[in-house]
Amino acid sequence: MRWFGKIKIKKENDKYKNIKLTTANDLALRRTIYILFIVIFLIAAPLVVLYSEGYRYNLKRGKIQKTGILIISSLPKKADIYLNGKVVIGDQTPARLEKLLPADYEIKIAKEGYYDWTKKLQIFENSTTFAEEVILWKNNWPTQLASYDIIDWLASPDNQKSVFLTQNRKIMALDFTDKKISELHQAGYDDNLKILSWSNTSKKILIQVGSQYLVINTERPADSPLVIPNNDYFLIKWDLKNDNLVYALNNLGVYKIDLFSQKTNLILNKKVTDFLVNNDLIYFYYKDVIYKQKITDISQLEIIDGLKCSNCRFINRDFARLLLLDQSDQELFIIDPSTKNKTIKQAAKNVNWLKDDTFLFYNDWEIWIYELEKKEPEIITRIGAGVSQVLWQPEGRHIIFISDNKIKIIELDNRELRNIIELFNGHKINYLTLDNRGRDLYFQSIIADKPYLMELTIR
Repeated sequence: MRWFGKIKIKKENDKYKNIKLTTANDLALRRTIYILFIVIFLIAAPLVVLYSEGYRYNLKRGKIQKTGILIISSLPKKADIYLNGKVVIGDQTPARLEKLLPADYEIKIAKEGYYDWTKKLQIFENSTTFAEEVILWKNNWPTQLASYDIIDWLASPDNQKSVFLTQNRKIMALDFTDKKISELHQAGYDDNLKILSWSNTSKKILIQVGSQYLVINTERPADSPLVIPNNDYFLIKWDLKNDNLVYALNNLGVYKIDLFSQKTNLILNKKVTDFLVNNDLIYFYYKDVIYKQKITDISQLEIIDGLKCSNCRFINRDFARLLLLDQSDQELFIIDPSTKNKTIKQAAKNVNWLKDDTFLFYNDWEIWIYELEKKEPEIITRIGAGVSQVLWQPEGRHIIFISDNKIKIIELDNRELRNIIELFNGHKINYLTLDNRGRDLYFQSIIADKPYLMELTIR
Protein backbone atom coordinates (compact mmCIF):
# COMPACT_ATOMS: atom_id res chain seq x y z
CA MET A 1 0.00 0.00 0.00
CA ARG A 2 2.75 2.44 0.73
CA TRP A 3 4.57 1.59 -2.46
CA PHE A 4 1.54 2.35 -4.57
CA GLY A 5 0.92 5.35 -2.43
CA LYS A 6 4.40 6.58 -3.16
CA ILE A 7 3.90 5.97 -6.81
CA LYS A 8 0.69 7.98 -6.74
CA ILE A 9 2.31 10.84 -4.94
CA LYS A 10 5.13 10.91 -7.46
CA LYS A 11 2.73 11.17 -10.40
CA GLU A 12 0.91 14.09 -8.84
CA ASN A 13 4.21 15.98 -8.43
CA ASP A 14 5.20 15.39 -12.10
CA LYS A 15 2.62 17.83 -13.49
CA TYR A 16 4.21 20.81 -11.67
CA LYS A 17 7.79 20.18 -12.58
CA ASN A 18 7.70 22.37 -15.85
CA ILE A 19 6.06 25.40 -14.27
CA LYS A 20 8.35 28.44 -14.19
CA LEU A 21 7.89 31.19 -11.72
CA THR A 22 7.58 34.80 -13.00
CA THR A 23 10.60 36.82 -12.15
CA ALA A 24 11.09 40.58 -11.80
CA ASN A 25 12.95 40.68 -15.12
CA ASP A 26 10.01 39.04 -16.88
CA LEU A 27 7.61 41.61 -15.48
CA ALA A 28 9.86 44.47 -16.63
CA LEU A 29 10.05 43.03 -20.16
CA ARG A 30 6.28 42.69 -20.38
CA ARG A 31 5.77 46.23 -19.21
CA THR A 32 8.31 47.45 -21.79
CA ILE A 33 6.53 45.64 -24.64
CA TYR A 34 3.17 46.89 -23.41
CA ILE A 35 4.40 50.48 -23.24
CA LEU A 36 6.06 50.11 -26.66
CA PHE A 37 2.79 49.02 -28.23
CA ILE A 38 1.01 51.96 -26.63
CA VAL A 39 3.67 54.34 -27.94
CA ILE A 40 3.42 52.82 -31.42
CA PHE A 41 -0.35 53.15 -31.31
CA LEU A 42 -0.16 56.75 -30.14
CA ILE A 43 2.23 57.54 -33.00
CA ALA A 44 0.60 55.41 -35.70
CA ALA A 45 -3.03 56.30 -35.01
CA PRO A 46 -2.62 60.03 -35.80
CA LEU A 47 -0.53 59.14 -38.85
CA VAL A 48 -3.26 56.83 -40.10
CA VAL A 49 -5.83 59.55 -39.51
CA LEU A 50 -3.65 62.13 -41.26
CA TYR A 51 -3.09 59.73 -44.14
CA SER A 52 -6.80 59.09 -44.53
CA GLU A 53 -7.40 62.85 -44.45
CA GLY A 54 -4.98 63.34 -47.35
CA TYR A 55 -1.76 64.33 -45.58
CA ARG A 56 1.56 63.08 -46.92
CA TYR A 57 5.21 63.60 -46.09
CA ASN A 58 6.83 65.77 -48.76
CA LEU A 59 10.43 64.63 -49.14
CA LYS A 60 11.37 67.66 -51.23
CA ARG A 61 10.08 70.11 -48.66
CA GLY A 62 10.82 67.98 -45.61
CA LYS A 63 7.43 68.32 -43.96
CA ILE A 64 3.95 66.84 -43.80
CA GLN A 65 1.50 68.59 -46.11
CA LYS A 66 -2.13 68.30 -47.01
CA THR A 67 -2.43 66.96 -50.56
CA GLY A 68 -4.41 68.47 -53.43
CA ILE A 69 -6.69 67.29 -56.21
CA LEU A 70 -6.47 67.58 -60.00
CA ILE A 71 -9.71 67.41 -61.96
CA ILE A 72 -9.03 66.95 -65.65
CA SER A 73 -11.22 66.36 -68.68
CA SER A 74 -10.85 66.61 -72.43
CA LEU A 75 -12.81 66.85 -75.67
CA PRO A 76 -12.82 64.15 -76.95
CA LYS A 77 -12.88 61.92 -73.87
CA LYS A 78 -10.79 58.83 -73.02
CA ALA A 79 -7.42 60.48 -73.50
CA ASP A 80 -4.34 59.28 -71.62
CA ILE A 81 -3.06 61.41 -68.72
CA TYR A 82 0.64 61.89 -67.96
CA LEU A 83 2.07 63.44 -64.80
CA ASN A 84 5.72 64.45 -65.01
CA GLY A 85 6.23 62.15 -67.99
CA LYS A 86 4.59 59.06 -66.46
CA VAL A 87 1.23 57.78 -67.63
CA VAL A 88 -1.46 57.56 -64.95
CA ILE A 89 -2.38 53.88 -64.87
CA GLY A 90 -6.09 53.11 -64.75
CA ASP A 91 -7.30 56.65 -65.43
CA GLN A 92 -8.27 58.42 -68.65
CA THR A 93 -10.12 61.68 -69.12
CA PRO A 94 -12.33 62.66 -67.43
CA ALA A 95 -10.55 61.89 -64.15
CA ARG A 96 -10.21 63.07 -60.55
CA LEU A 97 -6.65 62.56 -59.35
CA GLU A 98 -6.41 62.79 -55.57
CA LYS A 99 -3.64 62.69 -52.92
CA LEU A 100 -1.20 64.76 -55.02
CA LEU A 101 1.60 66.44 -53.07
CA PRO A 102 1.75 70.23 -53.49
CA ALA A 103 4.16 70.92 -56.35
CA ASP A 104 4.39 71.93 -60.00
CA TYR A 105 3.32 69.09 -62.30
CA GLU A 106 4.02 68.70 -66.00
CA ILE A 107 0.63 67.51 -67.26
CA LYS A 108 0.07 65.99 -70.67
CA ILE A 109 -3.13 64.75 -72.30
CA ALA A 110 -2.60 62.51 -75.30
CA LYS A 111 -4.90 60.67 -77.69
CA GLU A 112 -4.10 58.91 -80.94
CA GLY A 113 -4.91 61.07 -83.96
CA TYR A 114 -4.76 64.32 -81.96
CA TYR A 115 -2.09 66.79 -80.97
CA ASP A 116 -0.89 66.50 -77.36
CA TRP A 117 -1.86 69.12 -74.81
CA THR A 118 0.79 69.96 -72.23
CA LYS A 119 0.94 72.48 -69.43
CA LYS A 120 2.72 72.93 -66.11
CA LEU A 121 0.12 73.41 -63.38
CA GLN A 122 0.58 73.89 -59.66
CA ILE A 123 -1.18 71.67 -57.14
CA PHE A 124 -1.87 73.47 -53.85
CA GLU A 125 -2.51 72.16 -50.33
CA ASN A 126 -6.11 71.29 -49.56
CA SER A 127 -7.38 72.68 -52.87
CA THR A 128 -8.42 71.57 -56.33
CA THR A 129 -6.74 72.46 -59.60
CA PHE A 130 -8.88 72.28 -62.73
CA ALA A 131 -7.99 71.50 -66.34
CA GLU A 132 -11.48 70.95 -67.68
CA GLU A 133 -12.77 70.41 -71.21
CA VAL A 134 -9.33 70.72 -72.72
CA ILE A 135 -9.85 70.69 -76.49
CA LEU A 136 -7.62 68.26 -78.36
CA TRP A 137 -7.10 69.26 -81.98
CA LYS A 138 -7.05 66.69 -84.74
CA ASN A 139 -3.70 65.89 -86.31
CA ASN A 140 -5.14 65.96 -89.79
CA TRP A 141 -4.38 66.76 -93.42
CA PRO A 142 -6.62 69.11 -95.48
CA THR A 143 -8.76 68.00 -98.38
CA GLN A 144 -9.13 69.83 -101.69
CA LEU A 145 -12.70 71.03 -102.31
CA ALA A 146 -12.15 72.68 -105.67
CA SER A 147 -9.68 74.67 -107.71
CA TYR A 148 -10.56 78.37 -107.88
CA ASP A 149 -8.45 81.46 -108.31
CA ILE A 150 -10.20 83.46 -105.60
CA ILE A 151 -9.83 87.25 -105.65
CA ASP A 152 -12.15 88.12 -102.76
CA TRP A 153 -13.84 86.20 -99.94
CA LEU A 154 -16.18 87.02 -97.08
CA ALA A 155 -17.76 84.64 -94.56
CA SER A 156 -21.26 85.32 -93.24
CA PRO A 157 -21.68 86.71 -89.69
CA ASP A 158 -23.13 83.36 -88.55
CA ASN A 159 -20.17 81.49 -90.11
CA GLN A 160 -22.42 79.03 -91.92
CA LYS A 161 -21.42 80.02 -95.44
CA SER A 162 -19.14 82.21 -97.48
CA VAL A 163 -19.36 84.14 -100.73
CA PHE A 164 -16.28 84.46 -102.90
CA LEU A 165 -15.31 86.02 -106.21
CA THR A 166 -13.21 84.23 -108.82
CA GLN A 167 -10.76 85.52 -111.37
CA ASN A 168 -13.29 84.91 -114.16
CA ARG A 169 -15.74 87.18 -112.29
CA LYS A 170 -18.11 84.56 -110.96
CA ILE A 171 -19.86 85.24 -107.67
CA MET A 172 -19.88 81.90 -105.82
CA ALA A 173 -21.21 80.62 -102.51
CA LEU A 174 -19.92 77.80 -100.29
CA ASP A 175 -22.26 76.23 -97.73
CA PHE A 176 -20.21 74.96 -94.78
CA THR A 177 -22.86 72.43 -93.77
CA ASP A 178 -23.19 70.36 -96.95
CA LYS A 179 -19.95 71.60 -98.63
CA LYS A 180 -21.99 72.59 -101.66
CA ILE A 181 -20.50 75.23 -103.96
CA SER A 182 -22.96 77.13 -106.14
CA GLU A 183 -22.81 80.02 -108.59
CA LEU A 184 -24.83 83.07 -107.56
CA HIS A 185 -24.12 85.43 -110.43
CA GLN A 186 -21.83 86.06 -113.37
CA ALA A 187 -20.57 89.62 -113.02
CA GLY A 188 -19.83 91.90 -115.94
CA TYR A 189 -16.38 92.97 -116.97
CA ASP A 190 -16.12 96.31 -115.23
CA ASP A 191 -12.82 96.82 -113.48
CA ASN A 192 -14.09 97.18 -109.93
CA LEU A 193 -15.45 93.95 -108.39
CA LYS A 194 -15.58 93.70 -104.62
CA ILE A 195 -17.55 92.07 -101.79
CA LEU A 196 -18.66 94.84 -99.43
CA SER A 197 -20.61 93.33 -96.54
CA TRP A 198 -23.19 90.85 -95.29
CA SER A 199 -26.52 91.86 -93.80
CA ASN A 200 -27.07 91.19 -90.10
CA THR A 201 -29.26 88.16 -90.95
CA SER A 202 -26.48 86.43 -92.97
CA LYS A 203 -28.96 86.10 -95.84
CA LYS A 204 -28.08 89.00 -98.14
CA ILE A 205 -24.75 90.25 -99.39
CA LEU A 206 -23.76 93.56 -100.92
CA ILE A 207 -21.33 93.48 -103.85
CA GLN A 208 -19.85 96.28 -105.91
CA VAL A 209 -19.57 95.68 -109.65
CA GLY A 210 -18.06 98.65 -111.41
CA SER A 211 -20.23 101.65 -110.50
CA GLN A 212 -23.18 99.43 -109.59
CA TYR A 213 -24.13 97.92 -106.25
CA LEU A 214 -25.82 94.51 -106.21
CA VAL A 215 -27.81 92.93 -103.37
CA ILE A 216 -27.89 89.13 -103.64
CA ASN A 217 -30.13 86.95 -101.52
CA THR A 218 -27.98 83.87 -100.93
CA GLU A 219 -30.98 81.86 -99.78
CA ARG A 220 -32.71 82.48 -103.11
CA PRO A 221 -29.88 82.20 -105.65
CA ALA A 222 -32.29 81.78 -108.57
CA ASP A 223 -33.53 85.34 -108.09
CA SER A 224 -31.79 88.07 -110.04
CA PRO A 225 -29.67 90.42 -107.94
CA LEU A 226 -31.30 93.64 -106.80
CA VAL A 227 -29.54 96.62 -108.35
CA ILE A 228 -29.36 99.76 -106.20
CA PRO A 229 -30.11 102.78 -108.40
CA ASN A 230 -26.91 104.54 -109.36
CA ASN A 231 -26.73 107.95 -107.75
CA ASP A 232 -22.96 108.43 -107.68
CA TYR A 233 -22.68 106.62 -104.37
CA PHE A 234 -19.14 105.89 -103.22
CA LEU A 235 -20.07 104.14 -99.97
CA ILE A 236 -22.99 101.83 -99.14
CA LYS A 237 -23.54 99.90 -95.91
CA TRP A 238 -26.23 97.83 -94.24
CA ASP A 239 -28.45 98.87 -91.41
CA LEU A 240 -27.20 96.91 -88.39
CA LYS A 241 -30.67 95.56 -87.55
CA ASN A 242 -32.72 95.44 -90.76
CA ASP A 243 -31.65 93.67 -93.96
CA ASN A 244 -34.18 95.67 -96.01
CA LEU A 245 -32.40 98.94 -95.26
CA VAL A 246 -29.08 100.26 -96.55
CA TYR A 247 -27.40 103.64 -96.24
CA ALA A 248 -25.49 105.31 -99.05
CA LEU A 249 -23.09 108.23 -99.21
CA ASN A 250 -22.37 110.59 -102.07
CA ASN A 251 -21.20 114.21 -102.40
CA LEU A 252 -24.55 115.51 -101.16
CA GLY A 253 -24.75 113.47 -97.97
CA VAL A 254 -26.12 110.25 -96.46
CA TYR A 255 -29.24 108.54 -97.83
CA LYS A 256 -31.50 105.91 -96.35
CA ILE A 257 -32.64 103.38 -98.96
CA ASP A 258 -35.54 100.98 -98.44
CA LEU A 259 -34.76 97.96 -100.64
CA PHE A 260 -38.34 96.73 -100.48
CA SER A 261 -40.08 99.93 -101.53
CA GLN A 262 -37.08 101.44 -103.39
CA LYS A 263 -37.67 104.71 -101.54
CA THR A 264 -34.69 106.98 -100.89
CA ASN A 265 -34.47 109.62 -98.17
CA LEU A 266 -31.67 112.10 -97.41
CA ILE A 267 -30.91 111.92 -93.67
CA LEU A 268 -27.68 113.98 -93.49
CA ASN A 269 -26.83 116.74 -95.98
CA LYS A 270 -23.09 116.71 -95.42
CA LYS A 271 -20.28 114.94 -97.29
CA VAL A 272 -18.68 112.97 -94.47
CA THR A 273 -15.85 110.44 -94.37
CA ASP A 274 -18.03 107.74 -92.78
CA PHE A 275 -21.20 107.33 -90.73
CA LEU A 276 -23.08 104.97 -88.43
CA VAL A 277 -26.86 104.91 -87.92
CA ASN A 278 -28.54 103.80 -84.70
CA ASN A 279 -32.31 104.29 -84.90
CA ASP A 280 -32.81 108.07 -84.76
CA LEU A 281 -29.12 108.83 -84.13
CA ILE A 282 -26.37 109.17 -86.68
CA TYR A 283 -22.69 109.23 -85.78
CA PHE A 284 -20.39 110.62 -88.45
CA TYR A 285 -16.74 111.47 -88.98
CA TYR A 286 -16.24 114.86 -90.57
CA LYS A 287 -13.03 116.90 -90.84
CA ASP A 288 -11.17 115.10 -88.03
CA VAL A 289 -14.11 115.23 -85.62
CA ILE A 290 -16.68 112.59 -84.60
CA TYR A 291 -20.20 113.96 -84.18
CA LYS A 292 -23.52 112.64 -82.93
CA GLN A 293 -26.73 114.04 -84.29
CA LYS A 294 -30.44 113.28 -84.18
CA ILE A 295 -31.77 112.50 -87.65
CA THR A 296 -35.11 114.11 -86.88
CA ASP A 297 -33.62 117.15 -85.19
CA ILE A 298 -30.48 118.52 -86.86
CA SER A 299 -30.14 121.19 -84.16
CA GLN A 300 -29.06 118.52 -81.67
CA LEU A 301 -25.44 118.16 -82.75
CA GLU A 302 -22.85 116.89 -80.28
CA ILE A 303 -19.09 116.55 -80.58
CA ILE A 304 -17.83 113.16 -79.37
CA ASP A 305 -14.09 113.48 -79.96
CA GLY A 306 -11.49 114.71 -82.37
CA LEU A 307 -8.98 112.41 -84.05
CA LYS A 308 -6.71 112.23 -87.06
CA CYS A 309 -7.66 109.34 -89.35
CA SER A 310 -7.01 109.39 -93.09
CA ASN A 311 -9.45 106.64 -94.12
CA CYS A 312 -11.63 105.79 -91.11
CA ARG A 313 -14.52 103.32 -91.27
CA PHE A 314 -16.99 102.45 -88.49
CA ILE A 315 -16.90 98.71 -87.77
CA ASN A 316 -19.48 98.52 -84.98
CA ARG A 317 -21.58 95.50 -84.06
CA ASP A 318 -23.24 97.37 -81.19
CA PHE A 319 -23.21 100.89 -79.78
CA ALA A 320 -21.59 100.53 -76.35
CA ARG A 321 -18.42 101.78 -78.05
CA LEU A 322 -17.68 103.47 -81.34
CA LEU A 323 -15.03 101.61 -83.31
CA LEU A 324 -13.23 103.14 -86.25
CA LEU A 325 -10.62 101.30 -88.28
CA ASP A 326 -8.17 102.87 -90.68
CA GLN A 327 -6.79 99.98 -92.73
CA SER A 328 -4.55 102.30 -94.72
CA ASP A 329 -2.59 103.49 -91.68
CA GLN A 330 -3.43 100.32 -89.66
CA GLU A 331 -4.97 102.16 -86.72
CA LEU A 332 -7.96 101.30 -84.53
CA PHE A 333 -9.86 103.87 -82.47
CA ILE A 334 -12.08 102.76 -79.56
CA ILE A 335 -14.38 105.50 -78.31
CA ASP A 336 -16.81 105.55 -75.40
CA PRO A 337 -19.55 108.02 -76.44
CA SER A 338 -20.40 108.72 -72.80
CA THR A 339 -16.81 109.65 -71.87
CA LYS A 340 -15.40 112.29 -74.14
CA ASN A 341 -11.77 112.81 -75.10
CA LYS A 342 -10.61 109.38 -73.89
CA THR A 343 -10.18 107.57 -77.18
CA ILE A 344 -8.05 104.41 -77.15
CA LYS A 345 -5.74 104.23 -80.14
CA GLN A 346 -4.07 100.95 -81.14
CA ALA A 347 -2.08 99.67 -84.10
CA ALA A 348 -4.40 97.29 -85.97
CA LYS A 349 -4.99 96.14 -89.52
CA ASN A 350 -8.21 94.19 -88.92
CA VAL A 351 -10.66 92.92 -86.31
CA ASN A 352 -12.65 89.73 -85.72
CA TRP A 353 -15.76 89.61 -83.53
CA LEU A 354 -16.54 86.85 -81.06
CA LYS A 355 -19.80 88.43 -79.93
CA ASP A 356 -21.27 91.91 -79.82
CA ASP A 357 -19.19 92.96 -76.80
CA THR A 358 -15.92 91.11 -77.48
CA PHE A 359 -13.55 91.26 -80.42
CA LEU A 360 -9.91 90.71 -81.24
CA PHE A 361 -7.69 92.93 -83.32
CA TYR A 362 -4.24 92.43 -84.69
CA ASN A 363 -1.39 94.13 -86.45
CA ASP A 364 1.67 92.68 -88.17
CA TRP A 365 3.20 91.42 -84.91
CA GLU A 366 0.61 91.40 -82.13
CA ILE A 367 -2.79 89.93 -81.27
CA TRP A 368 -5.06 91.72 -78.79
CA ILE A 369 -8.47 91.09 -77.21
CA TYR A 370 -10.87 93.82 -76.14
CA GLU A 371 -14.04 93.38 -74.06
CA LEU A 372 -16.17 96.49 -74.22
CA GLU A 373 -16.83 96.69 -70.48
CA LYS A 374 -13.09 96.86 -69.77
CA LYS A 375 -11.03 100.01 -69.94
CA GLU A 376 -8.05 98.62 -71.81
CA PRO A 377 -7.44 95.83 -74.34
CA GLU A 378 -5.37 92.77 -73.38
CA ILE A 379 -2.40 91.60 -75.41
CA ILE A 380 -2.40 87.86 -76.12
CA THR A 381 0.87 87.30 -77.91
CA ARG A 382 3.63 88.85 -79.98
CA ILE A 383 4.82 86.87 -83.00
CA GLY A 384 8.20 87.55 -84.52
CA ALA A 385 7.38 85.84 -87.82
CA GLY A 386 4.49 88.22 -88.49
CA VAL A 387 0.70 87.82 -88.57
CA SER A 388 -1.40 87.91 -91.74
CA GLN A 389 -4.86 86.89 -90.44
CA VAL A 390 -6.48 86.09 -87.09
CA LEU A 391 -9.91 84.73 -86.13
CA TRP A 392 -11.80 83.40 -83.12
CA GLN A 393 -12.57 79.78 -82.37
CA PRO A 394 -16.34 79.98 -81.62
CA GLU A 395 -16.06 78.82 -77.99
CA GLY A 396 -13.87 81.84 -77.27
CA ARG A 397 -11.02 79.93 -75.62
CA HIS A 398 -8.68 79.76 -78.63
CA ILE A 399 -7.49 81.98 -81.46
CA ILE A 400 -6.48 80.73 -84.91
CA PHE A 401 -4.00 82.71 -86.99
CA ILE A 402 -1.76 82.60 -90.06
CA SER A 403 1.92 83.33 -89.58
CA ASP A 404 4.69 82.63 -92.08
CA ASN A 405 2.28 80.51 -94.22
CA LYS A 406 1.46 78.32 -91.24
CA ILE A 407 -1.98 77.96 -89.66
CA LYS A 408 -1.63 77.89 -85.88
CA ILE A 409 -3.94 77.84 -82.90
CA ILE A 410 -3.21 79.39 -79.52
CA GLU A 411 -5.11 78.86 -76.28
CA LEU A 412 -6.14 81.73 -74.02
CA ASP A 413 -5.46 79.80 -70.80
CA ASN A 414 -2.50 81.83 -69.55
CA ARG A 415 -1.50 79.57 -66.67
CA GLU A 416 2.16 78.96 -67.40
CA LEU A 417 2.84 79.12 -71.17
CA ARG A 418 0.01 79.19 -73.69
CA ASN A 419 -0.09 76.13 -75.93
CA ILE A 420 0.49 76.94 -79.62
CA ILE A 421 -0.10 74.14 -82.15
CA GLU A 422 0.75 74.23 -85.85
CA LEU A 423 -2.25 72.85 -87.74
CA PHE A 424 -1.00 73.23 -91.33
CA ASN A 425 2.08 74.39 -93.19
CA GLY A 426 1.35 75.46 -96.77
CA HIS A 427 2.06 77.98 -99.49
CA LYS A 428 0.33 81.35 -99.90
CA ILE A 429 -2.46 80.66 -97.41
CA ASN A 430 -5.28 83.22 -97.26
CA TYR A 431 -9.05 83.71 -96.75
CA LEU A 432 -8.94 81.70 -93.52
CA THR A 433 -12.44 80.93 -92.18
CA LEU A 434 -13.81 78.66 -89.44
CA ASP A 435 -17.37 77.33 -89.47
CA ASN A 436 -19.79 78.14 -86.65
CA ARG A 437 -19.24 74.73 -85.00
CA GLY A 438 -15.51 75.33 -84.76
CA ARG A 439 -14.98 72.04 -86.59
CA ASP A 440 -13.78 72.84 -90.11
CA LEU A 441 -11.30 75.39 -91.41
CA TYR A 442 -11.53 76.75 -94.96
CA PHE A 443 -8.78 78.57 -96.81
CA GLN A 444 -7.05 78.95 -100.15
CA SER A 445 -3.57 77.56 -100.67
CA ILE A 446 -1.26 76.99 -103.61
CA ILE A 447 -0.46 73.35 -104.45
CA ALA A 448 1.78 72.59 -107.43
CA ASP A 449 1.39 76.20 -108.65
CA LYS A 450 -2.40 75.91 -108.65
CA PRO A 451 -4.81 77.61 -106.19
CA TYR A 452 -7.12 75.29 -104.29
CA LEU A 453 -10.00 75.84 -101.92
CA MET A 454 -9.14 73.65 -98.93
CA GLU A 455 -10.97 72.21 -95.95
CA LEU A 456 -9.21 71.11 -92.76
CA THR A 457 -11.15 69.29 -90.04
CA ILE A 458 -9.69 70.22 -86.65
CA ARG A 459 -12.33 68.86 -84.20
